[in-house]
Amino acid sequence: MARDKITVELELATRRAEREVAGLQKKIDALGKGVGRAFGAGGGGGDKTRALGTGLSKATVKADEFNKSLEASNARVIAFGASAGLIMQVDRALKGMVASAIKVEKAMADVNVVMNVSVKTLDQFGKGMFKVAKETAQSFDTVSEAAVELARQGLGMEKTLARTKDALILTRLTGMNAADSVKTLTAAVNSFNKEGVTSAQVINRMAKVDAAFAVSSEDLAKSISRVGSSAIDAGVNLNQLMAITTAVQQKTARGGAVIGNAFKTIFTRIQRSDVQKKLKDIGVALTKDGKLLDGVTILQNLSRSFDTLSKAQQASVGESVAGVFQINILKAAMSDLVNVNSEYAKSLKIANAATNEAYVRNEQLNQTLDALANKTLANLTAAGASLGGGLFEPVIKKVLGTVNMAIDS
Repeated sequence: MARDKITVELELATRRAEREVAGLQKKIDALGKGVGRAFGAGGGGGDKTRALGTGLSKATVKADEFNKSLEASNARVIAFGASAGLIMQVDRALKGMVASAIKVEKAMADVNVVMNVSVKTLDQFGKGMFKVAKETAQSFDTVSEAAVELARQGLGMEKTLARTKDALILTRLTGMNAADSVKTLTAAVNSFNKEGVTSAQVINRMAKVDAAFAVSSEDLAKSISRVGSSAIDAGVNLNQLMAITTAVQQKTARGGAVIGNAFKTIFTRIQRSDVQKKLKDIGVALTKDGKLLDGVTILQNLSRSFDTLSKAQQASVGESVAGVFQINILKAAMSDLVNVNSEYAKSLKIANAATNEAYVRNEQLNQTLDALANKTLANLTAAGASLGGGLFEPVIKKVLGTVNMAIDS
């Protein structure tokens, strides 16, 4: 009986297990149908593996199509970025053309206010200005600044362009700005016009002396601009002035401006009758064949007698010739002039032998990348002004004129 009870319990457990397995199978079958429907498989309880596989294949295809869509979108974004970049570059180019046209038109107007020439002549002058800009590696703004200053002197188109080029070469060699270079050349040419000095000769002599001695073209230029007229009155020519400036600069390193101001005082005082009398009293020769010697030669004669004087006489003569504040410059000049092979004599010989040194140095500087970049900029400015003036000038004038009329009314 106990055995029968065990058998019954086993049968019950078996049936219960079968029911659980059957229920589990139903759940599996239901899951298979759901997956099949989700991926487009056929209905029914057929081959569930086949239905699931078909769905995954289809999902893979959909994923590939999605990737293609992403790639197409990315390509569109890149194309849009490139297009936007091109549009921005065109926008900058158009703005540059307009700016160049306005800048060049204003510069030409400034020049023509002074020169008052025909449109054809003004156009030729504008081309000449761009040529100068390319030859001297300067911006058009710098060239126009120098050209306007020189046009005020009534030199005419050709002389204005030639002197503008010389002034900008001087700017390049010395580091001075265009306005100061124009003033220096103007002072030198106008002061020494009796000896027929040209702006080209001035810059070439400066470059020649600059290369041979411890003096810069800037020092020479500043000295000339400060003492030019006084030197002429004292009978000193341009080369003598450069030579004496060089000699003193090498001894004192005071700079061209200080040296120029000192010699302005010295040359002015030498011409005074009381100073000349004092120099005659100590045996300094002032004349030759009845004519007054030039200022540098008088200083040379003084230097030969100066050391023979007493301390009191030296102080008195020095103060009479140079004043209290310029006595050191005077002594430096005399200490050089007293020597047979003086720096003054050497630099005077160099200045007298100058030819085209400044132009040669300018051409050498034109081989640099910086010069090439400036030349390119000048070409772009010229092209921009030409295109911008033709395309936009009428429109700009019309629009601005309409706006101003509306505002005025």
